[in-house]
Amino acid sequence: MTVPDPRDDETLDSIGTADVRVFQRRTGYRFTVDAVLLAHFAATEGRELSGPVLELGAGSGVVSLLLVKQFGAEGPVDALELQPGVHARLTRAVALNGCEGRVRPVLGDLRQARTLLASGGYGQVVSNPPFRKAQAGVVSPDEERAMSKSEVACDAEAVVAAARHALRPGGGVSLVYPAARLAEVLGLLTGARLFPQVLRMVHARVDAPATRFLVQALRDQDRGLSVRPPLIVHGEGPGGYGAEVAALMDVPLAERAGG
Repeated sequence: MTVPDPRDDETLDSIGTADVRVFQRRTGYRFTVDAVLLAHFAATEGRELSGPVLELGAGSGVVSLLLVKQFGAEGPVDALELQPGVHARLTRAVALNGCEGRVRPVLGDLRQARTLLASGGYGQVVSNPPFRKAQAGVVSPDEERAMSKSEVACDAEAVVAAARHALRPGGGVSLVYPAARLAEVLGLLTGARLFPQVLRMVHARVDAPATRFLVQALRDQDRGLSVRPPLIVHGEGPGGYGAEVAALMDVPLAERAGG
């Protein structure tokens, strides 16, 4: 397959172990390891959940593409993205990765979920939403970066409401957020009768405080909360990652050649 060249303001980047490739703006928001952690968490903890998958705020498509290419989600995965320019890059990435029909780009606003999405149409929802409250810190002057990092176009309450609307009873939503927002997000989920089932804290290093958390919650089913062991991102593994995260990333070329 001929790989198209990125446009002048883009890069073509890969992530994970299944040759997932996406187009990203050089000066726009760029994916982080959070995308891999979320896709793996959703696939692992949601393995008993069936039916179509919805990604809220899909961006360049990393999570959706990882779900189907690396983690074996049957899908289809509907990848909902608000920004037309980002949606266009997502659509090109789906074609580049040969995932037409398995990942379906959708242009739209998650705040309009009640009119945009079928009620109860999904078995699983995933989202790596904007992390920063709109009033917190300096908002980037770049609109794409601002909308991807800060809650200028949607907030956690809107994400939870969209997930609630889209999920069928017993379906699950998987989210990643900063550790500092743990109480807030768990409260929003529970208030929407999306009951937290699995929680995992993410630490940069083994001796560092948590920086992120991963949570899965089920619609209308309160089975109690299981707290998984901490996930350590950086360590002595390939690429400077901890062993668990290194296994989710591409093998360095030197090690691949040594085989």
